[in-house]
Order: sequence, then C-alpha cells, then structure tokens
Amino acid sequence: MMTRSWALVTLLSLVLLLGGLFFKNGALLAITLPYLIIASLPFWRALQGGSWKLERKIEPEYLWGDQPCEVTLSLTYVGMALEDVVVSDAIPEGVDVEGRPFHHGMFRAGQKETLHYSVHGIRGRYKFPGVKVQVVDLLGMTHKEEFLPCAGTLMVLPTSEPLEKVEISPRRTRAFTGVIRSRESGPGVEFFGTRAYVPGDPLRHLNWKAGARWDLLITNLFEHERVADVGIILDARQVAEVRINGESLFEYSVGAALSLANYFLDEGNRVGLLIYGRFLEWTFPGYGKQQRAKILAALTRAELGDHAVFQEFGRLPTRLFPRQSQIVLVSPLLPQDVHPLGYLRALGYRLMIVSPDPIAFEKRFLPQDEYTTLAEGIARLERNVTLAKLLRAGAQVVEWDITVPLRVSMKQLPTGVRR
Repeated sequence: MMTRSWALVTLLSLVLLLGGLFFKNGALLAITLPYLIIASLPFWRALQGGSWKLERKIEPEYLWGDQPCEVTLSLTYVGMALEDVVVSDAIPEGVDVEGRPFHHGMFRAGQKETLHYSVHGIRGRYKFPGVKVQVVDLLGMTHKEEFLPCAGTLMVLPTSEPLEKVEISPRRTRAFTGVIRSRESGPGVEFFGTRAYVPGDPLRHLNWKAGARWDLLITNLFEHERVADVGIILDARQVAEVRINGESLFEYSVGAALSLANYFLDEGNRVGLLIYGRFLEWTFPGYGKQQRAKILAALTRAELGDHAVFQEFGRLPTRLFPRQSQIVLVSPLLPQDVHPLGYLRALGYRLMIVSPDPIAFEKRFLPQDEYTTLAEGIARLERNVTLAKLLRAGAQVVEWDITVPLRVSMKQLPTGVRR
C-alpha cells in the first residue's frame, strides 16, 4: 500500500514535469527526474514479506483483582531484512498496562525480540487476540500492515471473604448428613423432644429427670442435621446499579455472591447460581470443588444488562429451585421488588436477602453539605420502608454497608431462625 508521502512526491513530480513541458524549461525537467525515480521505487522494489513466529506467555492466567499479571511476547522474524517495523500487541479493553507492549525498529533475518509488560484489571475475562505488524520502507513510500493471531486469555477473578456462621432453615432438606436442622428426629446435637423408651435406644439418651417424675423410661430425641438446596441469585439488572467515580456497587455484589457460595459449599450443601439481568445465566446445582469452580467462572463472566422481560423479579424462573428450598438474593433492591419477593415466600421458599447499601456507597463520593444530608434522609426513608415490608413478608434481610466486612454485617441475622 502506498503512503501519503508517496502520493505527495508523485504529485510534486507530475507538477514539475508538466510545468517543464509547458514552459519548455530544461531546468524544471532536470529537477523532476530525482522525484520521478523516488516515486517509482515502490514499483521496482516491493516490500518483502517474511514469516513470523510468535509465542505468548501469561503468568498467572488466573488472578485476583489487586494482583498484577506478567505478559511475555516473543517474536522471531524469518525473511529478508525489514527497514522500519512497528510491532504492537493488541491489548483488550479494560486492561491497564505498565511497560512497553510494542517494538519499533529494524528487523533482520532471524532476529528475535521480546516484549515484556505487566497488566492488571477489574474482574472479567480478557482475550489477547494477537499482534499488529506495520512495515514501512526506509523512505516511507510504501506501507504494509498485517495482523498475526497469537491468542491468550487472562481471567481476573472476583474477590471474596470467609464468612462465619450463617444460619438457614429451609423447609425441605436432602438425605445426606450436614449442618442444617431438618425437623426430624435422628442423629444430632439439638434437642428435638422426648418419647417413651424403646429397647435398643442408647442409654446415654435417657432423660433421668423426666423418668423420675413420670416413673417411666423416657428417651431424649435430637434433631437430625442434613444438607440442603441453596439457590443464590445475583441481581445483574442495570437499573439497580450504582456507579460513581469509577467504582461499581455491582462488583461488591459479585464478591458477596462468591463468599456466600463458598460458605454453603464448605458446609456440604448443594448450591446453584442464577445471574438475573440482561439474560438468565444458570449454573446447575452441585457439590464440592467442581461446583465451586463453575460458580467462580460464572461470576467472573457476570455482566450488567437490561432486558424488558427481566426488569422485575416477577420473572424469576422459580422452577429452577426445588420447592421449599433456601434462596439467597444479593441485590441493592428497588421498591418495586417487594411484591415479587413476597410471592417467593408465599410459594414456600425460605428467602435471605443480602443487600449492599447503595445510599452509603454513593454518599462517600458526594459533598458533605445540607443538601446531601437532606437527600440521604429521603432516600433512607424509602429504603427503610422497602426493607420493613420484606421483613414483614418473612424474609431474612441483611443490609450491608460495603465499608464494613460482609461477615460483620451477616451477624445481623438472628441466631434462632424462624421455622
């Protein structure tokens, strides 16, 4: 491809040539000759195309948001020497770069160059597609550009924190032993009731005080503890998002969802994840390390979005969650969410809501004056009404100020969950 410099030299030589012919001026014709030679050089000597060997190394490929990642790109050229080459790595949007992801200079046959730089970014999946190579001849007359694929992927994982005791009490549990009370007698540590002694009952379970009072042998019953189905819903609706000064409340919601998923999986429960926003992204319920990896990958990819169908929680696909199971919703909440969430309780689900406080989040970036105080008071009244309605509907509500660790806010839950 010819450059603008070639076009300018060619135009100048044509003007001089026509001027010399028109005025019959030999001096002008003599001046034209060097320009004509320079303009015709690209036709005599085209840019030679060689071959490139690329190798990309990303260490580590999985990292947390605060960690840097080192990217090393090795380029080896095979072919005739190139006089002026610009090699630049294609950086995905949203990644901050420290270092030089490009090289400018001459490439000789067999020459090897290494680009080394570090990157870091917010939670998400970033694809490095390849390298852009621009070759220009020494006089700047011709220009050749090509894209060389050299793929690489960087996963910036959401951050989480360990949680302490989170007590839930779904109406239905599964058959496997766990830590959730099942309302059935069996092996356990929580007192459940008494009955008359039956041969074969462990003697250590005899209630001697009750037996002495009623002149009978009475056995203590304990509540069997089992695992349960826990469905975590992450609110990814754009309408519920608060973003200010480059900080996003949604990122804190993602971290809270991951912390809760890790906790319930560690307790042996069967955990599923639904990301509710632009579309429904459903991670089928499961156990253990494999399920933890699936949920982590889903939360890493999670994005905000709007859809006319999913602007309210009335479209929640309740059939995805087993009847009478535990649902944990992570959402800043909107006033119109009260009715559909109350309907979930009416269907028999136990509902826990972890709500990052959007008012406290936004207040940190606003001027501290009387207008901000007045606006905060009005918004706080509206939010308190919303939370009070949800509490009356039977939901467990945790209001989380993101400046405080989540495990501290989770202590707001009562120790004796309503059964």
